[in-house]
Amino acid sequence: MSESTVYWDGSHWQDRLKKIVSVGTLDDFQQFLKQTVDPAFQELRQEFLRNGISVHIQGSDDSQTACRELIVESGSLRNFIYGIRYRANDVSDTVVGSLSFPTITEEENYEPICYFADGRRGYSIKYMQKDELITDVLRQYERYVKMLAAGKHDLYLTDKVHPGQGGKS
Repeated sequence: MSESTVYWDGSHWQDRLKKIVSVGTLDDFQQFLKQTVDPAFQELRQEFLRNGISVHIQGSDDSQTACRELIVESGSLRNFIYGIRYRANDVSDTVVGSLSFPTITEEENYEPICYFADGRRGYSIKYMQKDELITDVLRQYERYVKMLAAGKHDLYLTDKVHPGQGGKS
């Protein structure tokens, strides 16, 4: 099962079905950024700031590089980054135009994928609503904080731009 289905309950099932039986266009991805990601990241940013944590949002709306990043600044350690970009996949000719999938007419699927500063492999977030996205970001941030606290992951957490400043001495 997709990582993004962890938060599923009975709500929004019609919207999820629609996404399952269709492909995403670049316009759909950009709409997802504006309607889901931007409000979620703004809400997270405000709450991080209320808790005294330095954070900013950056991104691009250019069709080739469209993305968003929520960046929690961590001084000499590697910043926590929860980023979102699209992955374009070819859609099988067997599916395009099939009577079984009448809504699939595009030959390329643009899917929102998350990514992280430590190089871990991201996953599809196309089914997430705003609150589910916020929960996922917090889950990943908690993982990051636990790794910092454990002190065993300096290789992944040290800032490569400022070597020697992060980690334990």
